[in-house]
Amino acid sequence: MIFFRKKYPFRVKLEASTLCNLNCRDCFMRREKFGGVGAGVLKFDDFVKFLEKNPFVKEVELSNNGEIFLNPQLINILKIAREKRVDVYARNGVNFNVVSDDVLEALVKYSVRGLTISIDGASQEVYSKYRRGGNFDTVIRNIRKLNEYKEKYDSFFPLIVWQYIVMDTNDAPEEIIRAKNLANELGIALVFKKTWNQSYEPKNLKVLEELTGLPFSDKQRLWSGNNGRYVPCFDLWHNPQVNYDGRFLGCCCNYKQPFDINVFEVGLKKCLDSKVVRKSKKMLMGGKIYKKSPCYNCWFYKSLLESKNFITEDEIKNENV
Repeated sequence: MIFFRKKYPFRVKLEASTLCNLNCRDCFMRREKFGGVGAGVLKFDDFVKFLEKNPFVKEVELSNNGEIFLNPQLINILKIAREKRVDVYARNGVNFNVVSDDVLEALVKYSVRGLTISIDGASQEVYSKYRRGGNFDTVIRNIRKLNEYKEKYDSFFPLIVWQYIVMDTNDAPEEIIRAKNLANELGIALVFKKTWNQSYEPKNLKVLEELTGLPFSDKQRLWSGNNGRYVPCFDLWHNPQVNYDGRFLGCCCNYKQPFDINVFEVGLKKCLDSKVVRKSKKMLMGGKIYKKSPCYNCWFYKSLLESKNFITEDEIKNENV
């Protein structure tokens, strides 16, 4: 069977805000003072321009390195996306500590499709060990308010996911069980993820694996713990990342060295057809090393290079990687 693939992706990640109200323990963005992406928010006019220049884009992910609710123009962004029939998501994660009632209503009113809320604990004592500056009770209260708006508008959207990253601060079995019970009470999905910290050693490995469904005994570095290996490089093909100011990042993990291309100025097609993007893709698939590519200095690429486990044609054809 011949596999037909559209040349340009219909899904794009466009950062709504790199600003954040928390100071999470291992956050590289705060530790490295916003890296090469800078501190800022997506402007409404730029978002409109982006949609008009790239009509093939039908899905936009707004969350990545910051908190989208710190963007003062977020309601207008959600509204115009709905008017242009573009589905909006915040599945990469929000902390949900600072969100007004007007914004909560807009999330439902303008049918934001998915919202992943990062809550790494089931009590203030545990949650605040990692999410420094956050208030667990405030987050849960905001979820309850959002559920009320969903009921008011008789809407399934946004679909809410509680993301619980398992680490040394929150891996006590009783905390995991408490989170499960609370998620069930709230009527939302609870998804466990493995920490990026490769030195993490679970205290109750077998019990934790049983409670979360995560394979902690598998130490493979490029492994998501859920559906096979996780390599952010796939974004370059399926779901390219764009900074709030239009600079092309390629993937959601590139916060140090943006590509020398501005998508707001040239459009996404010209960006993806550029020499540096084409050569970067070939390099990630095991082709000739291209040192001018921002991917060259990335630890994910170095892992691919060391293991010789490059991205394959079959993986590229898989929209779900």
